[in-house]
Amino acid sequence: MVLPVPPEPKDIKDRIVKRRSVCTGPGCDSFSVWFGNEVARYLWDHWGRELARIGINWQKFLSILSNHTQELIDWAIRNTLNWNDLVRILANDLSPGTEVTTTGRKGGILDYLG
Repeated sequence: MVLPVPPEPKDIKDRIVKRRSVCTGPGCDSFSVWFGNEVARYLWDHWGRELARIGINWQKFLSILSNHTQELIDWAIRNTLNWNDLVRILANDLSPGTEVTTTGRKGGILDYLG
């Protein structure tokens, strides 16, 4: 399965950067990229139908995406990862046959909320 690369959501990125600029304290990077699930909702709008066909529902999608909080931060806040590379990384973990777990990585939304 090949997921298409949706257009870069610059409006979402701008809102993340703005949130980060007014947030102080630990966890601000994670908070900024996960607030409102904007990136997740955007990608789900583009990929959800295809992902559902292979058994990935919204909850599982969030779980997989939460493993990539650092990459989301690198794209939106640090500008050290471009959109195409971010999407390639995410799509790789969403491909059938890829073993993904929510343990062992730090900085995901589950860690932030937990």
